[in-house]
Amino acid sequence: MSELELDPSLLETLRTLQQHDVEFVLVGDVAEAIHNNGGFVSGVAIVPGAYGRNVERLNTALQAMDAELGIAGTPASTEVDYRRCDLRELAPCSFMTRWVDVDLNFEPVGTDGYRDLFDEAKHTELAAGIRPLVVDPADLERIGRAVAPPAPYAKAPVALPPEPSDLVYDPAEDIRASRSAHSSL
Repeated sequence: MSELELDPSLLETLRTLQQHDVEFVLVGDVAEAIHNNGGFVSGVAIVPGAYGRNVERLNTALQAMDAELGIAGTPASTEVDYRRCDLRELAPCSFMTRWVDVDLNFEPVGTDGYRDLFDEAKHTELAAGIRPLVVDPADLERIGRAVAPPAPYAKAPVALPPEPSDLVYDPAEDIRASRSAHSSL
């Protein structure tokens, strides 16, 4: 069992997903906290298997958790009833549940989804009977790099104001410029 102490609400969310036989890989803050033996965790992020039967089980698990589209106590502005639509078409999305928010993404940027992450993921016992599949640290880093904002572009050099010595009027320069213009005629 992991020495990491997770919030009981978070564990209940994972337990409910497991009780409904939802196949998923745990990613996000929870996975990072597991790999780093601690950290701030505010919700659960998962990459579920995208095949039909698993999506049905996920939908049932969300209903069992009284899920509602939205995040951090703010319901989604859409009138979509997730119970009547294909979650694969709705994702990526977030759900508020009676315990913690659940972020759902079938194919995070930088991956090919569940099958891609499944190969290197490991089951980790977080509490009695709660043993989710946790993303490999290298895959977690790959996901993080893929969604990280691009590096800021270097700014174009700023033109400096002319030196005071460059601002001195030289009448000889006007004469040379005038002769040059007339000689080209």
